Amino acid sequence: MKRVALTAQRGARPKGSICQLCQFSTSARRGLPLERPTPESRSQASDLRLQESKRSSRLTLNSPLLNARRYASASAQTDPKVAIKEIAQDASAVHKSDAVPANEVVLGLLQRCRRVAESLVSPSYQSEGSSTGKGNAISSLLDLEEKQNAAKSKGQAQSSQQPDPQLAESLSQIANALMKDEKVFISPEALECYTETQTLLRRAEHFPEIFHLYANKPVPEENSSPVKFIKANPKSVNSAIPAELANKALEVAIAQKNLSLVLAIIDNTFCAPAFHRAKVFKKAGVPLVGLAAAPAACYAVASWAATFQNTMDPNVATGIAFAATLAYVGGTSSMGILAITTANDQMERVVWIPGIPLRQRWLREEERAAMDRVAVAWGFKDPYMRGEEVGEEWESLREFIGMRGMILDKTELMQGME
Repeated sequence: MKRVALTAQRGARPKGSICQLCQFSTSARRGLPLERPTPESRSQASDLRLQESKRSSRLTLNSPLLNARRYASASAQTDPKVAIKEIAQDASAVHKSDAVPANEVVLGLLQRCRRVAESLVSPSYQSEGSSTGKGNAISSLLDLEEKQNAAKSKGQAQSSQQPDPQLAESLSQIANALMKDEKVFISPEALECYTETQTLLRRAEHFPEIFHLYANKPVPEENSSPVKFIKANPKSVNSAIPAELANKALEVAIAQKNLSLVLAIIDNTFCAPAFHRAKVFKKAGVPLVGLAAAPAACYAVASWAATFQNTMDPNVATGIAFAATLAYVGGTSSMGILAITTANDQMERVVWIPGIPLRQRWLREEERAAMDRVAVAWGFKDPYMRGEEVGEEWESLREFIGMRGMILDKTELMQGME
């Protein structure tokens, strides 16, 4: 039998919205006869070649090799050693200058120090120090596990890393010299950058001195030649060390197990008169204004309530309503004050000696909490072993706490002594 070849009509095939190059390739694949290229088709083909060349050049610009080179150059530019040398040169220029440096210049130097400290404690920088590839793989796995465990607290993850001792010491000296310079004004932003830098570097030796300078250092006048200084007020609200920065410095000192350094930090932060004034201004200012305005508000409410009755004289009704509202406000506010000042659920090992005024307990609560943290860090972790600690440091800590109006390990509050 003869085979009959069935061919589909060209007009019956639907044409889709495809480019001429695709049509050209499909037609050539089916074995159709090729036509001789016209000048118009040649120009179209050249345009297609230009588009393809541009696309290929664009791909080569984003190739992995160029990206690796780019990242390598960026990492070379951010080398901690080179960055520390540049910061040291800029800081020496500030020291040698006779003019008072602007706050932006000092803050910029401290921010650069903080960025270098962050790079020193980063796991990527520390993994580069290993010599073999196996060590790099193990360190990367350990770093990955550490990142997963510390996802909720980034600061704890950074503080667990130990920076290079030599680089950390040189960077710490640059920051200390900058803060101690008499021409440099220590602003709150500068103090925050300095504290974060030293916390990352795990250097807490100079925290008491810098905190003391923040409150007592003379303030240099801007645009003065020679430099003139204004005496600082150490009891001012602006001279108070923020509690967040004090807790960061205290954490580093506790980790170093340096008891004298810990007590010096507490003396220059939580025990300072400026800290107490700042606490009264920030936390008790609004309630005190409300208590002062309470009588006037109670009288206004009583006068308004007296208009809703007609059984007695309006003045008498106003007096009765005023006395009732004032008694209610005074009673509820006094109960709230007693509840705030006598709260002791947060106390663990250090409590107040009986007889300490309530206002002193409220003002010095941060000091007591700091002493409590120190006692917990220096003593036994087992609650049933507390009270059995011995040693020179422990006895000095107990004596120091007793001199501040507190009791370490009160017998009635210990485990098993109830």
